[in-house]
Amino acid sequence: MPIPDPFIYLKKTLRSLWNSPRLNTFISSVRYYTDWREHLKPGRNSVTDRNPWMAFSAVRFLKEITRKDMRVFEYGSGGSTLFWISRVQEVASVEHDTSWYSIMKKQFDGQAVQNLKYILEESVNDPAFAGKRFENPDDYISADPAYRGKNFEQYAKAIDSYPDSYFDIVVVDGRARPSCIKHGIPKLKKNGWLIVDNSERKYYFAPFAFDRNSWKISKFAGPVPYTRDFSETSFLKKLI
Repeated sequence: MPIPDPFIYLKKTLRSLWNSPRLNTFISSVRYYTDWREHLKPGRNSVTDRNPWMAFSAVRFLKEITRKDMRVFEYGSGGSTLFWISRVQEVASVEHDTSWYSIMKKQFDGQAVQNLKYILEESVNDPAFAGKRFENPDDYISADPAYRGKNFEQYAKAIDSYPDSYFDIVVVDGRARPSCIKHGIPKLKKNGWLIVDNSERKYYFAPFAFDRNSWKISKFAGPVPYTRDFSETSFLKKLI
């Protein structure tokens, strides 16, 4: 017999509070229970809802900081891309999965989207994979077992064709995230936002020193739409 959703939710809430013992984590868990149940209904997903697949509290904050004149780069495409193209001036999105790229490109082409540059950068075979570490941003590999033996250097470097201090927001929600963080930082404007999803995985930030004089860090943990999992999204504002 399936475990009732309230029991799952309570269990996930307690785990989330253990990992992120902050008041906003508790408030988020209380506030979004009804929304969480609603988004689990058949047919609901990030693409049809044109919604980022992040914690509810993170999406709420995202809507607060987004302006029409912004430029956004994202690693990982989907509902978030549809969210951005309707809200900002310019979007660049890089995708590693050919099948998903084809599905989303049909969406964008069908809507005659004008403010999006959609990039496909597949992984390549890496003969030196065994000697590398996924925590190392200079190794360009993923911790996902599905991509064992694969290298994401060109994917992470897709942002390098843009000038430094060009983007208002860089979203890291794809493969080889430490590598993407490394390449994304110099492309952010002053007062721009580096957004890293699933940041409860501490190794994403381990190679970097985000000191409080240079960065303002906000974290949002709690329930996530379309899944029974809870997660954390970190927003890092570049102060200098």
